Amino acid sequence: MSSILRIKDIGTTIFKQSTQQSDDLKKSDPTYVARAGELYFVTSIDRDVKKYGGDHWKVTFEKKLQPREGGNPIQTWFVYQGDVEEYRLVK
Repeated sequence: MSSILRIKDIGTTIFKQSTQQSDDLKKSDPTYVARAGELYFVTSIDRDVKKYGGDHWKVTFEKKLQPREGGNPIQTWFVYQGDVEEYRLVK
């Protein structure tokens, strides 16, 4: 089921390729900066917090997002669950 992911009014959050803290990532690690209030259509959210360190979701977006470091666009990212809200689409 599709849903919408909204970035909470916290400023920004970072989509990453791992559950590491953003400060611990290498400069070359792909990241995507999402700003407060932005909406993203997603095809799936894996909320298995035991698998992902207890506070991250693995999110697959409808459209690939271009990492700010360059390279190929990426469709699946990790996000800190406390920075987002999920809205499920009802048909």
